[in-house]
Amino acid sequence: MHTKSTAETLLEKKLLNFIAVGPLIFIPFVVILILFFVIRYNQLQLEQSVKEITSSYINTQKSISLAKVENAAKLIEYKRSMTKELLREKVKTRVESAYAVAKNIYAQNKAIHTDKEIQKMIIDSLRPLLWNRNESFIFILDHDGVFYLAPDYLRHLEGKSIIDFQDATGRYVIREEIALVKTQGEGALWDTFIRPGYDPDMQFEQLAYVKDFGAYNWYFGSSEYLDTMTKEMEKEAVDLLRNLSKEKSSCFFIMNEAGDVIMHGHDASLEGKNALAFKDANGRAFVEEMIENARSGKLAFVDYKWENPETNVIEHKNSVSRKVPNSDWIVGSGFCMDELDTIIASKKEELYEKNNTNYRRIVYFSTVLLLFSVLLSYKISMMLRKRLSSYAKTVEAKNRELTELNQSLEKKVYERTEELHDAYIKMKHLAVTDTLTGIYNRYYFNTALEKEIYRAHRYERSFALLMFDLDHFKKINDTYGHAIGDMVLLTLSNLVVSCLRESDIFARIGGEEFIIILPETGEELSLEIAERIRKNIESYSFEPVKKVTISIGLVRHKSEEGLEELLRRVDSALYEAKNSGRNRVIVGD
Repeated sequence: MHTKSTAETLLEKKLLNFIAVGPLIFIPFVVILILFFVIRYNQLQLEQSVKEITSSYINTQKSISLAKVENAAKLIEYKRSMTKELLREKVKTRVESAYAVAKNIYAQNKAIHTDKEIQKMIIDSLRPLLWNRNESFIFILDHDGVFYLAPDYLRHLEGKSIIDFQDATGRYVIREEIALVKTQGEGALWDTFIRPGYDPDMQFEQLAYVKDFGAYNWYFGSSEYLDTMTKEMEKEAVDLLRNLSKEKSSCFFIMNEAGDVIMHGHDASLEGKNALAFKDANGRAFVEEMIENARSGKLAFVDYKWENPETNVIEHKNSVSRKVPNSDWIVGSGFCMDELDTIIASKKEELYEKNNTNYRRIVYFSTVLLLFSVLLSYKISMMLRKRLSSYAKTVEAKNRELTELNQSLEKKVYERTEELHDAYIKMKHLAVTDTLTGIYNRYYFNTALEKEIYRAHRYERSFALLMFDLDHFKKINDTYGHAIGDMVLLTLSNLVVSCLRESDIFARIGGEEFIIILPETGEELSLEIAERIRKNIESYSFEPVKKVTISIGLVRHKSEEGLEELLRRVDSALYEAKNSGRNRVIVGD
C-alpha cells in the first residue's frame, strides 16, 4: 500500500508539474496562433482594399471619360443643329441695325434735305458695312427691283432693276423678296447666289433677311452663306474643346471618318494629318479601331502606347471615341494609365503605411500580453480557465479593433469613390441645366422631346408643347440693365415652375425663350395651364420693372408628327401670338 501511495504521489506531482508547466507551453502557443490568424486576416483585408481601390479608380476614370466624350459630341451636334437658327438671327440683327441707322438719318434730315440727298446719306452710311471678307453686306432695292446699294462686285447693277433675276433653281428671288416685304414687312428666305472670288457660274445656298423701309418704297436686306455659318459654329465647338484640353486631365481630339485629324488638344502638330497609318509602340493600328468603334456606336476603350510630344516618353493610354450624330466627325478623349497608376500607387502606399502601423501595434500588444500570461501562469495555474477566458476576451477585443481599422480604411476608399461619383453627377447636371435659371437647357430639351415623340408614336399617346418668350425683353434690358433682366428671367422661371406638374418638362432654349412639354395633356387642360402661367406673370410685381408679360404658342402633338414639324408649328403659334398684340395664348393648328 505504501508503494502504491508513493506512486500515486509521484503521479500527482507529475500531474501538478504538468499543469504548472502546461500554461508556459499552451498559452504562448495559443497567443502565437491567434496572432498569426489576426495578421493573416488583416493582410487579406489589405489585399482586398488594394484591389478595390485599383478597380474603383480605373472605372471612375472611364466613367468620367465616357461622360466627357458624350457631352463633347452633344455640344458639337448642338452647335451644328443651331446653325440655321443662329444664322437667321445674325442676318436679321444686321438688317435691323441698318434699318435703325437709315430711320435715324431720315428722321433728322427730312425737314432740311431733299429725298435724293437723304438717300445718298443712307447709302453712304451703309456701304461700309461688310462681313466675312466682303461676302456679306447690306443691300437696298425698291419695290420695282431697282438696286440702290450693291456690293463692289455688283456695283454695275446700281440704278438698274433686277426684278427678273433667277437663282440656280429658277426661282425669281427678287420678286419673292418684294412680295415678302409688301405682305409681312420683313422676313427671311433661302436662295442660292453667286459668291465673290468663285466661278460666276457657281451658286451657293444662303439665307437672306429683308425689311421694308416705307419712306421710299425701299427695302433693306443682308445675307450670309450657309457653309460660312456652319464652319463658324464648328470652329466655336472646336475652340471650346481646345480650351478644355488645356487642363492636363482633359484632352479631346476630333477627326473625321477618313482619319483626318481636325483637332488634338495636347498635340497640335497632328492637326491636318491623316491618322489611319498611325501605329502605337507595339505596332497596333489603334486609330482604325477607334473609328470602327465610333461607327458602330460601341463605346469601348482602346488601350495603346503613344509618345508624349512634350516629354518624348512612351505613355500607356486608354481612349474612347464617339461619332457626332448627322456628321462624319468623331470626337474622343481618354486618360493616361501611367498618371492613374501613380495616383493608385500613392493610395496603395497610404494603405500599406496604415497597415504597417496596425501590424506594429498588434505585435506590441501581443508581446506584452504573452509576457504577462507567462508570468501569471506560475502563480495562477489553478485559475487557468479564468485566465484563458480573460485572454480570449482580450484577443477578441484586439480583433475588433483591427476590424474597425480595416472598416475605416474601406470607408475612406468608399468616400473617395463617392467624391469622384459626385463630381461626375455635377458635370452631367451642368450639361443639362441652364446656369441662370436652374431649369433644363436646350441640350436636355431636345433629348426629352425626342423621347416624348417616340413614346407618343409607340403607345399612341398625346402631349402638348408650349413655347413662350417675354414681350419687349430687350427694352427691359436697355432700360434697367442686364442684372435686372437676369432677375426677371430667374423670377419668371420660378413662377412658371410653380404652375407646372412634376411630370412637365420646362427648359430655357434661348435668351428669353422658353418651352414646356406637357405629357398626357389634353387641349383643354394645356390651355388652362398656359393661361394660368400667362396671368400669374402678368399679375406679378417684378420691381423695379413695372410690368412683364409673355406671348405663348401652344400646340398638341399630332399622330406620326416628327420633331421638326412640331417645333415649326409651335414656333408659328408663338409668332402669331406676337403679331396679334402679345400677352396672349395662341393655339396652333
